[in-house]
Amino acid sequence: MTDTNDLMPPSDPSTRARSSSSFFWWRAVQIVSLGLLIAVTAFAAGMLTERNLVLDGLGSGGEDEFDRVDAVGELLTEEYYYRPTDPEQLEEFRRQLAYGALAGMTTPLEDEYTSFLVPADAGPIAAHLSGEYEGIGVTIESRDGNLVVLAPLPGSPAAKAGLLPKDVIEAADGHVLHGLTVEEAAALVRGPAGSTVRLTIRRPGVPEPFAVEVVREKLTQPAVTYEIQPGTKVAVIRILVFGDQTIEQLDGALQQARTDGATGVVLDLRNNGGGWVTSAQETIGRFVPTEWGPALFRDEDPTPENTPESLPILGGGQQVYDLPLVVLVNEGTASASEIVAGALKDYGRAKIIGARTFGKGSVQRVHNFDDGSSARITIAQWLTPQQRVIEDQGIEPDIVIPPAPADGTPVATERPAQDVDAEQLRAAIELLSAACPSSQTTPPPDADLQCR
Repeated sequence: MTDTNDLMPPSDPSTRARSSSSFFWWRAVQIVSLGLLIAVTAFAAGMLTERNLVLDGLGSGGEDEFDRVDAVGELLTEEYYYRPTDPEQLEEFRRQLAYGALAGMTTPLEDEYTSFLVPADAGPIAAHLSGEYEGIGVTIESRDGNLVVLAPLPGSPAAKAGLLPKDVIEAADGHVLHGLTVEEAAALVRGPAGSTVRLTIRRPGVPEPFAVEVVREKLTQPAVTYEIQPGTKVAVIRILVFGDQTIEQLDGALQQARTDGATGVVLDLRNNGGGWVTSAQETIGRFVPTEWGPALFRDEDPTPENTPESLPILGGGQQVYDLPLVVLVNEGTASASEIVAGALKDYGRAKIIGARTFGKGSVQRVHNFDDGSSARITIAQWLTPQQRVIEDQGIEPDIVIPPAPADGTPVATERPAQDVDAEQLRAAIELLSAACPSSQTTPPPDADLQCR
């Protein structure tokens, strides 16, 4: 899953690095690593102050550890036999060494989401949230070191080439992807529009891997899609990502649902990997009045006596408090989409149908640097309005329709995920078909969808 999930807004520009000299690259290691330890966003002066305080607390032993990073960097640039001799190439060599050291600092940490992203990796995440990028149009995640397809975007090059959910992308243009991070693997898959990438695919139920050539395109990914389910008055609204355009497009879809006389809404969050938390808060506010309570809680301190911070429901826009609601989720529903599903479930505003969600409930703060690199640091956990943990737990549906056979039966090539998707949607339509008409006031939070 492309890791756009869960994000806090980037830190203030004054926190960014300000020097491009070789000394910067090694001091940046110190600054970012200490930022990982204290996990705060601060202005540059504040960061330096905190750095000095931490070093004073650690004593000379702590200083020696960071001094050795500087020393090894200098040794490699001065003594390494294969170091470049050209000044420009040597500067790039120093840069890559620094990036490697920065990325390596996150390796021993317990969670997989704290990371340092080089400029080539950080850019696509921002592009994904903005809705415009160049590539093959597929959402992916890493499972046991494999790059696994969550879903190709509708009409994308990946969909046209026949890629399916649960396909494993083993190689791109001959480069083996196993063991790489999602960002590293995605960098080999994506590329400029018009270029072709040859993918080696391993598909469950197919004995041998096979090759697929995909022509990359410039993609404008909608954040929200809308349709009235044929033969019904049920509006099906799918949110693909909680990005920069989500709320504007969601308001448009909800307004169209009013115009079409919709009597119920299916909110489809399947294979939604997350995005901006504020977008999730605003989405909740389209379906739940702000006075009902918080949208979620943020737990920044794991000690028992800590009181998590409540984050409000953000109202405004096109509000549909009176329409019966069903939310579709699956194992690809993660982070911000789990926040939405969890809140709508906790408040009894919607029935949840599908499979247990991914379980991505940690909070990452993004620190951007002038060269385009960034540090993403886990600083907290999200909790639902009833303070249920999302991380590693996920959201359990009210009506469970599992994504695949539980007995390990091999999945064939006829794309059984389509059957599962259809079954989940059919269950939602059937539930809403007996729901209260849109003219009736929304039931209280503990009510179900049925007319009384």
